[in-house]
Amino acid sequence: MIRESHLDRVLARKLKEAREQRGLTQEAVAQILGVSRETVALWEGGARIPSLLYLGDLAKLYGVKEESFLTQGPLEFLEDLRALLRKEEEALLDPGVRLELRRWLDFLNGYAELLELAGEAPYLKAPPKELKPKEAILTDLRQASSQAIKVREYFKLGQDALPELYTFLDNVGVLVYKVSLPQGAGVWGAFYRHPRLGYSVLVNVNATPGRQAFTLAHELAHALYHNGFPGIVCRRENLAPEEAEVERFANAWAAHFLVPGKALREGVRRLGRLDPEVALLLAHHFRVSYALLLFRLRNEGLLSEEQLKEWVQYAPQDLARRLGLNPEPYGLPQSLPNLQGLKRYPPSVLQLVRKSVEEDLISVSEAAELLNVNSYILEKELLSAGLPKEENPEVEELVQELGFVSPGRRGKVLR
Repeated sequence: MIRESHLDRVLARKLKEAREQRGLTQEAVAQILGVSRETVALWEGGARIPSLLYLGDLAKLYGVKEESFLTQGPLEFLEDLRALLRKEEEALLDPGVRLELRRWLDFLNGYAELLELAGEAPYLKAPPKELKPKEAILTDLRQASSQAIKVREYFKLGQDALPELYTFLDNVGVLVYKVSLPQGAGVWGAFYRHPRLGYSVLVNVNATPGRQAFTLAHELAHALYHNGFPGIVCRRENLAPEEAEVERFANAWAAHFLVPGKALREGVRRLGRLDPEVALLLAHHFRVSYALLLFRLRNEGLLSEEQLKEWVQYAPQDLARRLGLNPEPYGLPQSLPNLQGLKRYPPSVLQLVRKSVEEDLISVSEAAELLNVNSYILEKELLSAGLPKEENPEVEELVQELGFVSPGRRGKVLR
């Protein structure tokens, strides 16, 4: 390790060197990290040293081992994305996407250690044996519908609209990690079979709720049918032939899983007609996007090719307004969703981190480092003592109607 008096000069030089090797401008780095270009220039000029959080993000953005910023030797580059992408594909990704993927993998490594320390079981590591297909990698589109129904039956989900998928996946043992990627980044999500932690999926929340639901179902398909791959980044371009095949299957499976054909046909029959407004009502019922619902109608032979081409031109937000529905779920966020703090993580992660701090398995600073937040935010949002209390007017309304134990029930009071 070099002498402390030289640290600022070596760090500054290597920050500039790493940025230039990645072909990034100071403006691009500033935009990705949410700081000013002047701040990046001060870091590279040695007038200011980045905080530990920013230094870690710079290392991930440039694909550099953080400790190599602080030594006299050459920069050492990370190979962590090899689990998800070939080297040539990594170079084609948007820099912000590479940063988020590295943040995700870094978190999974640290969280796997916490699971082991706390003696907790890992997340799902293989599909339930009842759902395991005969093929090692299932890509036959003809099986998408039957496999989707089989999964619904296994989890007792019926044929109608699904529960909220973020919570569902967390409950069945798939860790969901949220990111906000710029429009046009071309990546909707990713799946990773972490060797110690188990299954995790990454979801881009800079999309409509219906598109997010489709991404979650798509990644679940990878977990169930394509876990022979260590990881898959779901993107539009630069797919190898075998990746294109598994993507097509995952798309078809997700569509049938979200909107089963039998339930869709029953919905059309019940409403008694089929037009763009009815299609929007059905999309609202199944909690999917208007576009996906139209394609499912076409899949089931309920919509002609000509109707599909016409109906996709109608704005779903306008249709929602005409029906008295909230139009917001059918439009993209006006700005990038703010995923600072703890919003990236599912309930299972936050519960275990809080429990681990309370039981002194890890310190507050270690928990903050794991979740990539500062200690103040962690204390305020996750570790504050006691549960907040407030008046709930609904209690008074329901106390007369529901303040009873159902006849014949001998429930055991939980403590």
